[in-house]
Amino acid sequence: MRVPSFEASQAYLRAIGLIIAGMVIGAALFLGIYNQRLNLMIEQNRELFTEKSRLEGEVSDLRKTKNQQTTINLLNVYIQPEEHSEIDKLTESELKRRIHAQLKPVIVGRKVSEFAAMPDVYEQMLIEKPLLGVLDKDYMVTSVKWIVLTQSELKIWVSVREWKRIPTSYFGS
Repeated sequence: MRVPSFEASQAYLRAIGLIIAGMVIGAALFLGIYNQRLNLMIEQNRELFTEKSRLEGEVSDLRKTKNQQTTINLLNVYIQPEEHSEIDKLTESELKRRIHAQLKPVIVGRKVSEFAAMPDVYEQMLIEKPLLGVLDKDYMVTSVKWIVLTQSELKIWVSVREWKRIPTSYFGS
């Protein structure tokens, strides 16, 4: 009995190997592009959800105080990272949400004259206050850059940096 020669099937094996390698590389490229697009969509979804909830809150506040022009009806918070730090959009929107939620019960509905008399009190509420667990990192408001009050809208610009906690095991041991 005669055994077929291996050289005849070598060309077929190379072709099949190249086809399989091309399929693997193509699948890896496809999944990489798909993952990038999915991450972009998730980020946009979170931003839109945050914006939607902020706008719904503003609408409800404006409905409550629509005939009162002497009260603060809107609160807008703007985040600026410190000089040597960067904050991505998801973190920035979460920080805005947390600071807004912290200040809203105290500021919205307050008379403009009361706020104008003591803006330092509201500034002290923010400075050096840690914001823990913001997308697995901790942040701290280092300073309030500007506070602008126009008609019934209050705008606050804050400077934020990442905060490193000191482990408690150093002190308790």
